[in-house]
Amino acid sequence: MRYLLHDVFTESALKYPNRIAVKMEDGVSTTYKELNSLSNKFAHFLLSKKKDIRKEPFLGVIAPVTTTSIAAVLGILKIGGTYVPLDEYSPYERLSQIIKNTGLETIVIDSYWLNKHKDLLDLEEIDNVIIIGDRNKDCTVHNNDFYSLEEIKACNSSEIPKLNQVSDDLAYILHSSGSTGVPKGIMLTHRNARTFVDWMQKEFKLTKNDIVMSRAPFKFDLSVFDIFNTLNAGAKLVCFDWTKKRLGDQKHKDYVSLMEREEATILYTTPSTYITFLNRGGLAEAKLNLREVMYAGEPFPTPQLKKLQKALGRTRIANIYGPTETNIITYYWIDSLPEDDSPIPLGDVVEDTEIIVVSEDGTHICKPNEQGELWCRGGTVTMGYLGQEEKTKECLVESPFHKYPAYFWRTGDFGYRDDSGCLHYIGRRDHMVKVKGFRIELGEVEAAIAPFQNIDEFAVIAIPDEKYGNRLYCYFTTLKNQSIKKTTLKTFIKKKLPEYMIPYKFIELETMPKTSSGKIDRISLANGYL
Repeated sequence: MRYLLHDVFTESALKYPNRIAVKMEDGVSTTYKELNSLSNKFAHFLLSKKKDIRKEPFLGVIAPVTTTSIAAVLGILKIGGTYVPLDEYSPYERLSQIIKNTGLETIVIDSYWLNKHKDLLDLEEIDNVIIIGDRNKDCTVHNNDFYSLEEIKACNSSEIPKLNQVSDDLAYILHSSGSTGVPKGIMLTHRNARTFVDWMQKEFKLTKNDIVMSRAPFKFDLSVFDIFNTLNAGAKLVCFDWTKKRLGDQKHKDYVSLMEREEATILYTTPSTYITFLNRGGLAEAKLNLREVMYAGEPFPTPQLKKLQKALGRTRIANIYGPTETNIITYYWIDSLPEDDSPIPLGDVVEDTEIIVVSEDGTHICKPNEQGELWCRGGTVTMGYLGQEEKTKECLVESPFHKYPAYFWRTGDFGYRDDSGCLHYIGRRDHMVKVKGFRIELGEVEAAIAPFQNIDEFAVIAIPDEKYGNRLYCYFTTLKNQSIKKTTLKTFIKKKLPEYMIPYKFIELETMPKTSSGKIDRISLANGYL
């Protein structure tokens, strides 16, 4: 029995050929039949360039979520390929590492990003560049072949012959921050994705009449729900134009206005985004038709969540939890909020998933109300990190508590079960933190700072923030008789890291606090600031 991610779309295309699948902000709509035809054209074209997909399965995508980029992703999946989202806002150094680590040879790129990434496309590893949109004549790339969307549209639109794909084939690879400065490629299979999509459908019951807002970019795992749960239900996905120039808070106001105009029924995004929509997008004043909203990626401060609940009225709100490596593993419907502003629970474990709370020393499963690390296993859990076997072995471990081989993913999150069995979140195990919904390993930020001239000692500290989950602060000292301009340091880091990983403030100290063992005292830095 086939259990593949793209099959949820092809089945809907047969069932609902004339229903609208995707609608762009400018009003241009595409039916399921038209989207299927375009995805088949991409598949036929890619097959003509990829002679052995098993040897070269990975294809990069640098594009916002649009009708055409969704068709490209579907085409990649149909030929047995694996799509690898590349963050369009990330600098050359980070993206080139990902390209070399994954062996990408073909990239689909939105024409809007051609000039920014022309050096990236000139890498010797890249053989084929497929441009979504109009060719930018000012961009010259020498070491590969460019192909236009018009060439794709000229291809055969028939379904390609069904390949011998299995559910344990990789569907996509998402990259998170790595402690050595090298991003970690999280491998997600068709089984992982379908288990996630199927459970979300069972719990949230999307129908063909639902209108879902696209909010998450391809690089963020929430996009899998936006795209594939929508297409699975025969529903309509509404896409915002992220490349359109807008001043100040206008993009937030326009997004909320688009939700209102399209009478959206479903939104799934981060707490930071909801807070921004409340404070800067006019969410509380909008006349919305949302029946359900979900949040994930970071804890939602309860005082802010109360404001959201008041603004949305009867809309149901759900807290969704799960690291990228595990997809979704818990959920909690928020029917009422605590008067004392205590944190919202993680809630119940989803189907086909087991979560155990393991003591910090790893010797026993914790009793109710005893804190420990959350370990999980099930159909949504990743195969591991691409090309990083040792790191995978640290996280994917055999349980010492089962009588048969049972492998669990160590999430790095600490929490506990209360007397009723409900799970609660405490915090991260290590230096990996969430900022604006993005998971960041502080070691990668520090690795980017380390080569800067005249810097002596430094540490990047995450300070809890009600809106963004955390803000990053860089404390540093300089070499003797030397000085550092903070603006120069910030500019240096921007060449290596995406915007959300840049520290919010740079604070120069005369000396760094130390522990008794001679290490930088990070706790004192954090407490001293607070």
